[in-house]
Amino acid sequence: MTQFSSLISSPPDRENLVFEIWSGTEQLAEVSREPGRPVEFVIFPTADGRKWHFKLEEFMTLMDKAVKKLQQTS
Repeated sequence: MTQFSSLISSPPDRENLVFEIWSGTEQLAEVSREPGRPVEFVIFPTADGRKWHFKLEEFMTLMDKAVKKLQQTS
């Protein structure tokens, strides 16, 4: 099954930090909390157009971690 990793980044086009979720060498999603906005996330397509398949519980655990990390850094 999918092995996820995550990291906090500081993209130049964002005011706050971003929580990135990776599957191997592909970025799966990005979670952000910009000033005056709720926590938002973007899911990116795979590089080769295939579908993402992963365990919901594992992904939800990372999403929860993302929200907590972003709240700590805001």
